[in-house]
Amino acid sequence: MPHTGKPSGGCQICKQRHVKCDETRPACLKCIKAKRICPGYIEGLDLVLRDQNQAAKAGAERRHKARAQKTYLNASSSASSSAYPSRSKSSTSLSSPTASPFSDDGLIVYSSLVESRDSYAHAFFVSAYVLGPRDIRTDHGFLELLPYLFDKLPSNPVLSSSLAVLCHCYFGAWNPSIRNAENFQVQQSYSKALSALRYALKNPRHCVTDELLMAVCLLNFFEYTTSALTSRPREDHHVDGATALVKQRGSQNMKSDLSRRLLIAVRHDIVRLPRVSYNVRILMGSQVNKALSRSKPVDNAPEIWDDPSEDMPYNPATSLDFIGRDTANLLARAAEHGLPPNPYPSDNQIHTNILLEAEALDARYAQWAEEVPTEWLPFSVPRDSIPQEVLDAGVNNHYCHIYSHTSVCSTWNAWRVQRMRILGLLADYQEIELKDDAILHIQRLADDIHASIPYMLGNKVKPGEMHGMDYVYPSIPGHSVPASHYLTAAAYGGLNLWVPMRAILDYRRYMRGDQILFTVEQFHRIMKLYDVRMPQ
Repeated sequence: MPHTGKPSGGCQICKQRHVKCDETRPACLKCIKAKRICPGYIEGLDLVLRDQNQAAKAGAERRHKARAQKTYLNASSSASSSAYPSRSKSSTSLSSPTASPFSDDGLIVYSSLVESRDSYAHAFFVSAYVLGPRDIRTDHGFLELLPYLFDKLPSNPVLSSSLAVLCHCYFGAWNPSIRNAENFQVQQSYSKALSALRYALKNPRHCVTDELLMAVCLLNFFEYTTSALTSRPREDHHVDGATALVKQRGSQNMKSDLSRRLLIAVRHDIVRLPRVSYNVRILMGSQVNKALSRSKPVDNAPEIWDDPSEDMPYNPATSLDFIGRDTANLLARAAEHGLPPNPYPSDNQIHTNILLEAEALDARYAQWAEEVPTEWLPFSVPRDSIPQEVLDAGVNNHYCHIYSHTSVCSTWNAWRVQRMRILGLLADYQEIELKDDAILHIQRLADDIHASIPYMLGNKVKPGEMHGMDYVYPSIPGHSVPASHYLTAAAYGGLNLWVPMRAILDYRRYMRGDQILFTVEQFHRIMKLYDVRMPQ
């Protein structure tokens, strides 16, 4: 590129030092005086034609900075006018909002990033419910298996959309600006998930994949969650779908470690839900009506309950599912031949057989409690060691229980509910002497469920932040509350108490008056914490 203007004829050292060169040849006097070797002079065409590479590079950098600044200003304007709810003042940003987005080397550093609601919802759900701390000996679900399928999400529409349903559901339920577990994003994601599921079910190859079974488990968990948060009767469409998928796959397609653990999760969902259909909605307060229930049997297909291999990952929680299966089937048999308060005649052989099986199941429940790990046993804290804030929120007994983990507490409450159903059957059918003993055991189980409420809810009485560290929880005297408990209790506490307290109301004909009153009060408390509204 031709250079316009008079070029400098000085030596290279004088040019670099920005001093006037006397241009004495062959070496300038300044270099000689400084005892430096003079590099000489540029001659001929090089003086007339200057290399413009550096100038061109500098111009390109200036244009790049100008474009970057325009993009940054547009992004900032768009973010400020976004309809997405603003974050709280305590939220952290990646850098100071007042810092310049440009540095000396041309690197662009934005003062903030504008993520979509999808990003926030996924990050919230995965961090709180999937990757949160847990006791692996209580693993019999599917959420802890999700990380093994994260790499499948981009290429699997049914799995990604099913996960999005749960993410938006829980994010909407906890976000103070939304407080709706069935918001628009949930409905939109659920519609996409159902469409993708129908399409996948048409392909036999997809029906034997772990991704599809996981997607159905996610949708089933969504049904369970919305049923609890909206207090509506629960449908079993997706748990029935998961059961059908397992039966279609057969044991020959359930031999991988992930497949076996998903099979255990399906078994747990079949037993846990519980398999009870309510004919009368429970009304709380002073007009509590009797909840009529009809137990439903569990599918005993060998594809579900026969182990596909000898190395199944069993633990105390999975063992409880097998006792729960037999309990549900026994209750179904009793329902088939008529329910209390119209017991069978004492000489009825069917009546006798049901009682014998119920007594055998109750013995299995007692044995399970004796064989759990020692660290699973609840620690009883006397009332005078419970913080006053927790007492004010609600404690019904002279004690409360502390557990090693919230998942251990939930497993114990599942045991109490299942055993309560067997004892209820014994109380309905046995003679007066044995009936009184069964009723006493039922009341003790209810007391222990009540004793877990302070551990799970602390002093919470109104909606708040999930990750708040200002809440007060009871602890073992001389020990502090583990930091992980603030997260797990907030994530699972109230929802995992829903079924146990409902079981107490199911058997309130055998409960003390203070137990019924406290259960109703805590029901109202949980409904307030999670913004649960009774259906119209």
